[in-house]
Amino acid sequence: MIILLRGDICRGCSIDIQTRAYESIITHVIKPLNLKCNDINVIIVTYTNEYEKIAKDIFKDYNFFYFIINRKDQVENYINALNKIPEFLINETNNLLILRSDLYFKQDIDYSRISKDKILTQWNLLTYTKSRNTVKNIETHLLFDLSVRKINKKNNFWYGCPDQIQFIGSENVKKFITEMNSKYRKNIFLKGSLHDLFDFYVNHFDVEKISYLNYITNPRRDSDKCFITGNPKPRPPRWLGNELYTYTRYIK
Repeated sequence: MIILLRGDICRGCSIDIQTRAYESIITHVIKPLNLKCNDINVIIVTYTNEYEKIAKDIFKDYNFFYFIINRKDQVENYINALNKIPEFLINETNNLLILRSDLYFKQDIDYSRISKDKILTQWNLLTYTKSRNTVKNIETHLLFDLSVRKINKKNNFWYGCPDQIQFIGSENVKKFITEMNSKYRKNIFLKGSLHDLFDFYVNHFDVEKISYLNYITNPRRDSDKCFITGNPKPRPPRWLGNELYTYTRYIK
């Protein structure tokens, strides 16, 4: 299993809070996998070597890798992080879980739907709109339970997708990295954003193999607005955040 932790370390927080965040990842992300420590590969890709020794000590029970990339926009950073995964780890055994280093988990990730042929979003609630013209035209956001029956590759829907966590089954990892480099980089609808990831899955992978990790009950089935958000900070009355994790910068 590959756990890819990407992005800033100590983003808006102290090293003590970042340490607690990494410990929460061990508790709520790694241990629920129920795998032997030797079968877990933790890869941190970030922008400075300042925190390498601390991170290595936190994840000392696992195979550990630490890489530096140059900071660019969000999409380039994501793709460049994928490109740092050692080639020898990309095989039929190692599934890939991608998440941000600034996530402080409060609940376990649910792995009941994982398999080597699946691609899973972080939860079942997605945001979508019929407009693909410009970002300004994205006016109506609807919250719905993910069902492959609702996905049509030929329609003009844009499916917004939270981008904090992705699961890529081992059979898809090599193709995922290749396609991200060659196609996602060039064809994204929302420039500099990863919110197009679900559209990317639908267009380049078997729709029947797309599912989700955690199930969250839709709090407002009668509404045409999205209330559960990838950004965990509640901003009432519209945004409820989520109960799976928070950001390190919100920890006091």
